[in-house]
Amino acid sequence: MVKVQWHPAFCAAMRLELRGNPALQFINEFNLSEKPLETDLLVIKKISGIYIDNPIGEFFEGYNILEYKSPSDHQFNEYAIYQALAYAFYYCSRYRTKDVTVSLVVSRSHFNILKWLDAQKIDYCKRYDGIYTIMGISLMKMQVVVTEELQSEAFIWLSALTDKLTEQNVKRLVNKAYSLEGIEEKQQADAIMQVLLSANGKVFEKIKEDKAMSALMMELMKPEVEKYANEYASGCIKDYTTKIAKEMLLHGDDNEYIRHITHLTDNEIDALRKEL
Repeated sequence: MVKVQWHPAFCAAMRLELRGNPALQFINEFNLSEKPLETDLLVIKKISGIYIDNPIGEFFEGYNILEYKSPSDHQFNEYAIYQALAYAFYYCSRYRTKDVTVSLVVSRSHFNILKWLDAQKIDYCKRYDGIYTIMGISLMKMQVVVTEELQSEAFIWLSALTDKLTEQNVKRLVNKAYSLEGIEEKQQADAIMQVLLSANGKVFEKIKEDKAMSALMMELMKPEVEKYANEYASGCIKDYTTKIAKEMLLHGDDNEYIRHITHLTDNEIDALRKEL
């Protein structure tokens, strides 16, 4: 089974949920040290003094570390919470700042974080459906977002990050994605749809039986399809010219003639000569 790469979809979903806020800067792939740690973090920087009118974004300060735990993440447990805090404290130390928040965006498929907080007698309060402020667990502001509990009308993209989509969910997502106007927003929606297609293959196959929905999906994914088609065509052309060049080398033709026919560079021709 192919592993679903949820993190790019999460980053795209956060951009769509928080779009229209120029005070925010997104850093999708952030290395905490010169030797990258094996983790997927999203860092969102915010201009000081700007209020973000969004149930998740209103919590933000200057530097906001977000870690996502997907529905298929069997490693999500209490130690993942400690790890997220460790990353945040490391960030504070490296950049000499206390203006940091931590947001854990999680699916409770394999670990019910709220049940664990209750068992540990750690206080938290519910700000909105699926959005909780955690108290007493660290020296910095921390919130937990439980994707299954979010109101899908308010958070259509984040709440869609599941491997249990229904036909109704998919139809609504397709229509929402198609209605987006900006090129960048459409690209983000496409990135999400590609991941959801991998995680919810059966329901997407059923949706394709609806001709109207199938047409919309094809229109949405057209740029991606064209991209792969162009890459495939380029690869075929490269393979063909390489084959011709090898035949010419075996025939004893010199570099200048081979270069003229195949448009390969001298270095590429010399590399092929070593392979013979």
